[in-house]
Amino acid sequence: MSNEAYQHDHTVNPHQKIVVNSYDWLQFRDEQDHCKSKNPITHASPGVGSNAQNSDIAEAPQVFHPSYQSLVNVPSESPRPDQTSGSNPAVGLLHNAEDKASGQEEEGSQYEIQYSVFRPLHAYPTKGLAYEQLRRKEEQEQRENFNHLVSDCIEAVETFGRELERIQTGSSGSYFVYGTRADESVPVGVFKPKDEEPYGPFSPKWTKWAHRTFFPCLFGRSCLIPNLGYICESAASLLDRRLETHLVPYTDTASIESFNFYDNRKKWVLGYNLQKKKQKKLGSFQLFLKEYINADEFFHKYPLPGMYSDVKHSFHRKSSGEDINHKPETTRNLTDETEPSKQINSSPISTESEENSKFEWTESSLSQFRLELEKLIILDYIMRNTDRGLDNWMVKLIKLSNNKWRLKLAAIDNGLSFPWKHPDEWRLYPYGWLYLPLQLLAKPFSEQMRSHFLPILTSTNWWEESYQEFLALFSRDQDFNVRMWKKQWAVLKGQAFNVVETLKDPRQGPLELVRRTRCQVIDEKMQVPCCPPPVSIFKNAIDEPIGSYSTSPMVLPSTPSTIPFHAHNQSNSNPVYYDSTLHPFANKTVIAERLQIVNSTPVFTWC
Repeated sequence: MSNEAYQHDHTVNPHQKIVVNSYDWLQFRDEQDHCKSKNPITHASPGVGSNAQNSDIAEAPQVFHPSYQSLVNVPSESPRPDQTSGSNPAVGLLHNAEDKASGQEEEGSQYEIQYSVFRPLHAYPTKGLAYEQLRRKEEQEQRENFNHLVSDCIEAVETFGRELERIQTGSSGSYFVYGTRADESVPVGVFKPKDEEPYGPFSPKWTKWAHRTFFPCLFGRSCLIPNLGYICESAASLLDRRLETHLVPYTDTASIESFNFYDNRKKWVLGYNLQKKKQKKLGSFQLFLKEYINADEFFHKYPLPGMYSDVKHSFHRKSSGEDINHKPETTRNLTDETEPSKQINSSPISTESEENSKFEWTESSLSQFRLELEKLIILDYIMRNTDRGLDNWMVKLIKLSNNKWRLKLAAIDNGLSFPWKHPDEWRLYPYGWLYLPLQLLAKPFSEQMRSHFLPILTSTNWWEESYQEFLALFSRDQDFNVRMWKKQWAVLKGQAFNVVETLKDPRQGPLELVRRTRCQVIDEKMQVPCCPPPVSIFKNAIDEPIGSYSTSPMVLPSTPSTIPFHAHNQSNSNPVYYDSTLHPFANKTVIAERLQIVNSTPVFTWC
């Protein structure tokens, strides 16, 4: 069988042949394109003329082999001396000042959408300037509080010796971080180093080491960029703030020193007590969630109606003070299909205020849970989370007055998100919330979600600002690649396009969203004038006659004109001529979005 395959989902030319395992091949193509852009004459093929070099039709690429000689001899681009990192020493934020800094500046400085596939709706106008200013002010306060908290944790490690504590659960190396307060026994944050990610080189989990060592062909996820989980964790928090869903704890990149980081020497010297060494690692820092429990544990205590077939569920009706006729439509349809009863679950919940308080599913609590779940569904779908199970999103119960409860969801462990292509090889990586009861999912999205997300996702200004912020975040990684970033951005916008099209139809819900055809929104660059041409150009174009010279390529009409030349210009004795050589037109680069359908599907769609 040939080692080449047609790729239909993430190439400009759908009939272009590439190697099946394509991440290494894309890196090889990037280096080839980089060399061609630096010296197009040197890399031109022998016997090819200038017309072939300027043609838009690309030649068939050469099949990539790991031992290909040009992969070793590719020159690297040196960083410019006038650029600085601009990192915050307290927080440890790393900014891109390496090989591709100039390319990042070029991509980020000129991003203006001229044509968008996200068409706004008159029924859902975009937010005003005052609202945007208030949102930015609140986000600035959150960023300052986060930076202060991270600085406090760094001081606790360096000054007070409060070392990080490794979390035994999970598939990666993650650590609890504590503050400077001695009476504070609860962690304030969770730190995940870059090199201890599930597919990182220094992952402390032996299962991942065995997977990487003995099954390298099945290791990792080809749709994700390797060793970028810490950036994706921060990007999920940024997307959460941009969408205003308030589900992801504030997360950003940081650099922390500790003696408790995983030491790679331990796997080589077994049984020998090595002296701990202090290591400084880069990773993601996420605020710790207090009084939250995992969703699987929560549903084990308080199962949803229809979640388990061996448990008979029924609803606890509302109190007499609540009017059933004024409940939301989605909740009324969901509750009217079940028989009324006293309660569903009477298991006690451990709280500090009342130990004997009980939580029970009611129409009001189900309505709150449904709204929070809809936000989680849209957030996961846009960033294409490939690892959303019941163990990495959490639920919090808040006791209110009059024996009422408020439910709050939180999304954690978002490192396996933001793929550069849709999963198209072995696994589909379905969303974990698809296994919730059908009564919750087989309902349309609520009007509250439609009125919240449609004005945001159909705003051109929102997409332009989001591009700048996400580009600045992803470019912090030292292996940042503009080509791969554009592919990530195309997948994200394609997912958002499906969300918008689903929310436009009031009859569609989460099940219709995941059934939509996968697509990408590709940003095509085009040159347009910065401003309309001067009026004198149009006037001169009208006044200038078509001369009957022997060298003129124009074909004159067979019938002579009855109006002599310059007859309409006799009143103007001083015509204004525009010299384009002295005053050239200024052009700008704008973006025209193009929708591209993804046809490839993985082998297994259930895992």
